[in-house]
Amino acid sequence: MTLHLSYERIRKPQLSFNPESKLLNLTEFEIIKAQIRRNAAVIDGYVEKIHLFVNQEKYPHRESFIEKIREKMFLLMEENDTFRRVLWDHYQTVTALQNL
Repeated sequence: MTLHLSYERIRKPQLSFNPESKLLNLTEFEIIKAQIRRNAAVIDGYVEKIHLFVNQEKYPHRESFIEKIREKMFLLMEENDTFRRVLWDHYQTVTALQNL
């Protein structure tokens, strides 16, 4: 266990989550990228489960538990799309500021 004095610790920037600003600070940027990766891993797991149940186990496509897996998967996919749009807006804003 390592003990640090309060002045030795690196302070993380405050999270602003300002909806009007398209720029993200480093912490917000890393949070969004990490969440996209986590969601992608869970989505891959859901795809494997659906493949197992539908293609290998020959369950009907519209089985209720398969539909629940699909709903969860689609929700994560929509969340990732939203996060990617936010990152895209960030990249466009950074590029526009660099071109000034």
